[in-house]
This record gives sequence, structure tokens and C-alpha cells, in this order.
Amino acid sequence: MTASVSVPLRYHAAVLQQGALYRTLKSLNVHVEQSAHPEKPSLPSHPPRPVNFNTRIDDTEEEPQADWQVIPNYEDVEEGDSQWTLKAKDASSLEHAQSEILAAIEQAKGKSHIGFLTLPDRSVFPRIVGTKGANVARLRNETGADITVGRDNNTIVIVGM
Repeated sequence: MTASVSVPLRYHAAVLQQGALYRTLKSLNVHVEQSAHPEKPSLPSHPPRPVNFNTRIDDTEEEPQADWQVIPNYEDVEEGDSQWTLKAKDASSLEHAQSEILAAIEQAKGKSHIGFLTLPDRSVFPRIVGTKGANVARLRNETGADITVGRDNNTIVIVGM
């Protein structure tokens, strides 16, 4: 059995939910083929403007502060759609997969802004992330935001409303 869902390229990354949607579809025994993939990333990986954490040498009590920047989401994204062809052995799995994808598209539409929390160094990341990522997981569940903790830089990227 097959079905088709049209996924706007502008929401492609948000719909995939960092791979969680693929894992959900796989658990339903649904295979996905996509007619197109975005050619450029839909989310910037770093803040739009440089961050400067310079502080005065003679100011011993003042520590560099975190930098928080928020920009509108989906500003510089590709237009068009990707046709996702879903293949499954039974109709109920196919219907469930379609509803998961459509719900992810609707959720992606609501993620109107991207926040960049840049810290002077990674030493405070454990307090923000929590034990085994507990704080990040709680924030994701409570807010529905996508949160990515940078491995190569000092920036946490938060995509949400």
C-alpha cells in the first residue's frame, strides 16, 4: 500500500525533528521516499552576528555574560514541496504515518523564531543540559521547542515560538 504527502521544503528540517520522525515511521514499518531534499540548511548553525565576550582586565567581579539572540525562522529557505511516498503493508500504519507527518508540518509552522544562546565557554553547559540531558528533555517536552546543544561551539540553538 502507498500514500503520498506533500511536505514544504521550508519545513523539511523541522518536520524531521532531528531524525525522530524517521524513527517513528520505521517503528510503524513505513518506508519513505522523498522526491526532493532542501539544497541548503534551513537553520543557521551560528548566531547571525559575531559575539564578543571581551571584558575589562581590571573588573574582577564581572564575568562575561551569555549572549542571547533571536531571529525570525524560515527567512532564507527554499520554496517548493517534496512529495513523500509512504509504503506500508497495512492501511492503519499508513494512516498513522500520514497523521504523524501532517502533525509535524503543523507544528513546524508554529516555530516562528530561532534563539541562539552563546556562552563564553562550555563549562556551564552541564548545568544547562542537566544530567543525561534531563533539563533539555524537560524543556523540549514543556515547550515543544527543538533544542540543539552545539558540539563544536559554545552555542545552544532553540527553535520555537
